[in-house]
Amino acid sequence: MLEKSDRREEKRKRIMQAALKIFSRKGYTPAAVDEVAAEAGIGKGTLYLYFRDKEDLFFSTIISVIEDLASIIQSEITERLSAIEALHKLCRLQFEFFSKNRDFFNIYLTILNYNLLRNYTNLFQSLVNKQKLLYEFEVGIVERGKREGCIRRDMDTGLIVSSFQGMIHDVISKMCFDDASMTFNADEKAKFVMRLFLEGAGTSSGV
Repeated sequence: MLEKSDRREEKRKRIMQAALKIFSRKGYTPAAVDEVAAEAGIGKGTLYLYFRDKEDLFFSTIISVIEDLASIIQSEITERLSAIEALHKLCRLQFEFFSKNRDFFNIYLTILNYNLLRNYTNLFQSLVNKQKLLYEFEVGIVERGKREGCIRRDMDTGLIVSSFQGMIHDVISKMCFDDASMTFNADEKAKFVMRLFLEGAGTSSGV
């Protein structure tokens, strides 16, 4: 039997899952707290027992999803993996995560496209900090790859990481805009990105 604190956390997560759907479907400004409450199957008054207002709900929902992803990455990617294995796994984990959380990525794209976060300093700074941690994590892996001799030492580490992140981002974007019923093979896509990352798309004959 769930303890009171467990039941509260379970309901809080249910509300945030409902918020993901509503914010993704309607955008931040048009979305109403009443709609989130209805989606979660609770009264509007109950929602306010867990979140102060719409901004707090939005903030908590976005950060919760990002922290879930960070927790998965930290637990799955260890020093026991080679740098290439770590990058491959990092790629696959993100594809798996966002294939199950497409609503979140839609919101994230909306935030970036409309610069919504400039109006919400706490959320903006929190997201910047989370992105910086992931960037630094990948920098560490690439630097280790250079020491292991599997990544070129004559190329700028920051540009390597940015390129790698860009490929991952593009695959996730396409996946989220595709029909949700279409099959998405995270491992297959991760192998493709790693092959492109390591081998490039050119041929030996050039232009």
